[in-house]
Amino acid sequence: MRNTWLEEQLATISDEKYQFIVTETLKYIEQLEDDNESLQIALEGNIWSPKKWNEKIEK
Repeated sequence: MRNTWLEEQLATISDEKYQFIVTETLKYIEQLEDDNESLQIALEGNIWSPKKWNEKIEK
């Protein structure tokens, strides 16, 4: 998990009765971070693609 503050906060409420919720929340946040990173890489690849540099803009 990239957000260490959030991970620390979730760890403070990591009681046995909340363990499932905390664990699943961490998994969900990690998945969102991975999806966000994949999207960011895809967008950067599209913007910085050498093929795009020479492409003429159609009006």
